[in-house]
Amino acid sequence: MKRQSKKSRTDVYQIVNERIMASLEKGIVPWKQPWSVMGLPKNFHSGKVYKGINLWLLLSCGHAYPYYLTFKQAEGYGAKIRKGAKSVPVVYWNFVYRHKGTGEKLTEAEARKLPKGTVDRKAFLKYYNVFNIGDIDGAKWVMPETVKKTPFQTIAACEKLLQNAPDLPAIRHGEAQAYYHPRKDYINMPKKELFHSEKHYYQCLYHEVIHGTGHPKRLDRKELWDTSCKGKGCYAREELTAEMGASYLGNLCGIWEEDQQENSSVYIKHWLGQLKNDKRLLVEAAGKAQKAVDYLTGNLT
Repeated sequence: MKRQSKKSRTDVYQIVNERIMASLEKGIVPWKQPWSVMGLPKNFHSGKVYKGINLWLLLSCGHAYPYYLTFKQAEGYGAKIRKGAKSVPVVYWNFVYRHKGTGEKLTEAEARKLPKGTVDRKAFLKYYNVFNIGDIDGAKWVMPETVKKTPFQTIAACEKLLQNAPDLPAIRHGEAQAYYHPRKDYINMPKKELFHSEKHYYQCLYHEVIHGTGHPKRLDRKELWDTSCKGKGCYAREELTAEMGASYLGNLCGIWEEDQQENSSVYIKHWLGQLKNDKRLLVEAAGKAQKAVDYLTGNLT
């Protein structure tokens, strides 16, 4: 087997970095999601949960079903990959064993039999592609049993705030990701039953609602929609505005939870770094968050 070049090894890291960075740029933090999509990502055929970076790669996709198959595994079920479906890379370590004296390539079994210090082992990263079962047609998928949750119970104060807010973007419950689409002016939320609690749902929704106030027809925050603003601290300012505004709305409706304080602490180091780079960030974001809250609650002057 031809040895993998240094360039190709680097490309695997690049694939991983680009996917995770793309997710973060959309405001999706794979390792900090308040909802659970039917458990952790796993291979549908083997039932094994993906680990390491693969866990975060798959969580960043936001698929409704956390089950994946390789192309060959899908064929084994008599199924076909849907046209246009995007694969996801799953990375793993591969090893090459060589005799230090002769340079002869060895199998792992052969290498284990030789004295310690006589074998050179080199590791390199490889990957294969998997597809989400939602993108595989031709088979009737029988989902593993999951723990049944109690039906979602709306929170009256939260619903009242939403009902009284002027000109909210349309709220859709489609993809298993939470985001606001500025150009099309709508909010996408995971289905309500996928969240850990009703409070988590509303807190997450309020974050996106605050983003929605930045649309040109509302408060017109250029940090949200102006593409020329990228790389100038605009993303950090808009995210901090959304976090502050969502926290204000959450407290206003009485849905603050203790674990949210713990979650917020995860971002302390991040925001400290941002604040060191931009001394105006905190004051400006707080002012814009207050303006967004006033707009939603009818106190805009």
